Amino acid sequence: MPASAQDIASSGIAPPDTAPQDRREEVLAAAAECFMRRGYEQTSMDHVAEALGATKGRVYHHFRSKPELFFQVYRRAMDILMQACEPVAAGGGTGEQRLSGMAKAHTLCMMETRTFQRTLTMGVDLYRFGGTGPEHKAALEELMGLRFVYEDLFRHTFAAGIADGTLAVPDPSLAMRTLLGALNWVAVWYSPRPGETRQHRERLAEEIVETVLGGYRAKA
Repeated sequence: MPASAQDIASSGIAPPDTAPQDRREEVLAAAAECFMRRGYEQTSMDHVAEALGATKGRVYHHFRSKPELFFQVYRRAMDILMQACEPVAAGGGTGEQRLSGMAKAHTLCMMETRTFQRTLTMGVDLYRFGGTGPEHKAALEELMGLRFVYEDLFRHTFAAGIADGTLAVPDPSLAMRTLLGALNWVAVWYSPRPGETRQHRERLAEEIVETVLGGYRAKA
């Protein structure tokens, strides 16, 4: 009797038509969901395997430990943000126009990849409070470096907006932190509604950005 899809999943063996990279992505997605729901400390490799409907062997085939798995989820979250916002930051327009576009792209990432984006705050806490062993310090420092590069996109755009007169803030670094702090919270409170479309999310993102950016714009 041929094995069903459920039988294959529960065995920890991926279907033959699933590429290795796709199988790895499935593990990352399951881990991101577990970290969002349980937090770093309360998530185990068993929980990730359970979310996959697989054995721990499938998880360990791709990732040697929970910290390594978490670091890859965090790295993917940063990659998603960079790919969304870096082209906007490098594009044309005033500082305010680019900042608005970056903020919208960032907000959409918070909504559409929220399981991954919720790991960002956890990563900062692990770095600041030593939630992993000393052997992981270098990896955490690398991840924080990625975060700083991303934050610089917003910091430099604030500075550009000050220079061209479209933004009025006393400190680009403080403005960057308050803006991203507000937008990052979207990943906490947002939940998709039944029947929601990309158009609905874009409209919501625009409303959020308009609300948050009002205090940074230069007055006419």
